[in-house]
Amino acid sequence: MPGDVNRGVRLSGAVMAHPQRREAAARLAGGVLDVVTDPDPGGRPSAFRTSLLAWSSIPGDSTHHFLLHDDMVLSSTFFERAERAARAMPHAALALFAFWNSRNGAAVRQGALAGARWVAGAGEYTPVAALLLPKEVAEGYVEWAAGRGDTWPDDVLMGRYLRQAGVPVFVAVPSLAEHEDLASLVDNDFQGVRRSPCFFTDDPLAGLGEDAVLDDLPVIPFFKRGVAQCAVRVPGTGRWRDLRCEDYLAGLGIDAGALVARAGVGAHGALWLTAYTMGVVHRDGGLGDARVVDGGRALGGARVVDEALATMGPGGLCHELSGRELGRLSAELHEVARSGLEAGLGAGPPRAVTSPSPVPLIAAPGPSATVAVSGAETFVREHLAYALADRGLRLADGESGVPVVHVCALGWSPDADPEEELRLARAAFAGGRGGVLLSSIHVYPQRKWVDEETPVSPAATPLSRTLLQVEAAAPGAVVLRLGEPYGPGMPQRGPVADLVLRSSLNRPAPVSGRPVQLVHVQDVAGAVLAALERGVAGRVYNVANRKRLRMGELAEAVSKAVRPMNVETSDEPPWPLVNVERAGAELGWRERVTLDYGLHTLAQWLAYESDRPQPG
Repeated sequence: MPGDVNRGVRLSGAVMAHPQRREAAARLAGGVLDVVTDPDPGGRPSAFRTSLLAWSSIPGDSTHHFLLHDDMVLSSTFFERAERAARAMPHAALALFAFWNSRNGAAVRQGALAGARWVAGAGEYTPVAALLLPKEVAEGYVEWAAGRGDTWPDDVLMGRYLRQAGVPVFVAVPSLAEHEDLASLVDNDFQGVRRSPCFFTDDPLAGLGEDAVLDDLPVIPFFKRGVAQCAVRVPGTGRWRDLRCEDYLAGLGIDAGALVARAGVGAHGALWLTAYTMGVVHRDGGLGDARVVDGGRALGGARVVDEALATMGPGGLCHELSGRELGRLSAELHEVARSGLEAGLGAGPPRAVTSPSPVPLIAAPGPSATVAVSGAETFVREHLAYALADRGLRLADGESGVPVVHVCALGWSPDADPEEELRLARAAFAGGRGGVLLSSIHVYPQRKWVDEETPVSPAATPLSRTLLQVEAAAPGAVVLRLGEPYGPGMPQRGPVADLVLRSSLNRPAPVSGRPVQLVHVQDVAGAVLAALERGVAGRVYNVANRKRLRMGELAEAVSKAVRPMNVETSDEPPWPLVNVERAGAELGWRERVTLDYGLHTLAQWLAYESDRPQPG
């Protein structure tokens, strides 16, 4: 590989391949790059073995090394741009490719809109299909990753290592390589067609320096699995949260449902909303300094943005549609994305954020409601605090005279101590304080069907007795009895998290235990907001998904939402089905999180965030 010794940069590279694709790898290498093949081709399908060998085989005179998968196509300026970028950012990891349905792919679209050359990596895995690392970083990864090959996939491991080592990651805009989408040899075909968010064989931005970088994106809208989503950076933590675009926009006072209805885009509303949110984030976030924006637009920026929009729809639907179906819809999807972006960029200033209109028993009337959030430190409490703040409510810590949203963890958290939970509830609602109490459907006896009027005997079970005492401690509160809460942040134990983790790690799953009636933390937040707005003090509402899932059904859903896995089922004990119609009729609440989306958000959190320091 050519290199500029005077500037201290010398690149080398390798193509990693399975022996079945050695010829294809040799063609890609072109006699310039090394070819590294799987040292155990008969073993369990894994790219990790080969990548570790390739990162261990860097020539001694190289300062930087890049690794390519054998099914990549390179742009005409690949080598030139890679070398210039290494010179401009010598200590960074440079992802020369990202997938079109990933957060990093969405960050590339945001970078394209800002006229940037590179964009800071998102809070997820690090794309490894075309990755350039400083030599010392690669050596550190080899040492760190040794022995971890039976855990997470290599892209997740690379992301975790770079984050822990403090190595910044930047993603190319546009991509310098494209994925050919050949049949996967490491069992990834379940992901559907996998392409770049923006690729050209030429360089539309020729003349723009590699130092045109868009850094520290606070919000990344992305369209994945048919859902309009946002990855939102948690200030001061390095962590990221998942929101639906409609919830993010609601915090800005924007009614997403009304916007989509007026747009008249039919079944493509989620795609339109993602592109709209992308425009809002760009317009209101001050993304890209004048040099970056003007420089990109002066060159081929319009081509780059248009191509980035063209891949948004297919990327978000590739999990369920074939390449032929995506091709048939591509022009229509492109137009929907273009329309959404233009609407988001041209939208006027958001109207003033309005908090829920509270009833006197819940919160003091006023333009901005104030609530306190209490309870033991749990992922449900943390998510609620963020969700209430997102919607414009002011959170008061220990302030008296304001309603409280109290989370009782009995019934779903094995760490919950009954006596401590009762003490916390009594303290939270002392003096007849009003608010919302989150209890548990485990208060009910094990019958086939129960609702809020089903009598609960104080002598039923120790758990039921304590839950009844907790509810009695809050006579002035609206009581929400939750199903099994799940979602990002939940402890890595219990049947739901265990199944998702096993699926993520491609491990078989022995399935047994009682059926579950789940509720995603985003739906819990929706129920709390509805209770603050419409709830009646002393009234009990069941909040859970309408369907009760046997463990075998849950395992099947996880296989579809995360990764196919072998499941071994056994007999399952009976469990009551809880009726949730009252919450719909009186609060207007309904479950909005599909099981597929909910399980996928949990899988993403386990892969991308669970190794970070967590609150509490």
